[in-house]
Amino acid sequence: MVSKVFLALCVVVAVAAALPAGAGPATGTNPWIPPWVAAAPWMPKWAPCPVIGADCLDCTTKVVCTKIGGIEKPCADPAYPHCNMGECSATPSAQCAPAPAAAV
Repeated sequence: MVSKVFLALCVVVAVAAALPAGAGPATGTNPWIPPWVAAAPWMPKWAPCPVIGADCLDCTTKVVCTKIGGIEKPCADPAYPHCNMGECSATPSAQCAPAPAAAV
């Protein structure tokens, strides 16, 4: 039993030594989720948050902030494609509204 544990420890050390110093996962990513899964659109994306609540990250993405961090959620529903006051909405916010057409 001790030899198996020692062998497993040696394998872990060998793998850790074989990786370059900067080859670890990017900041904010989960090291246990493979990158090809983490890049999938259905996987939640974590974002840092200063306060708890919902807010708009951009015109089509909202972020829900909790005590442990924020989760980015795209407004993917075609009926509610815009982020307005922290919620997916049918109407764009004032910052994201298209500029009015100039009268000719």
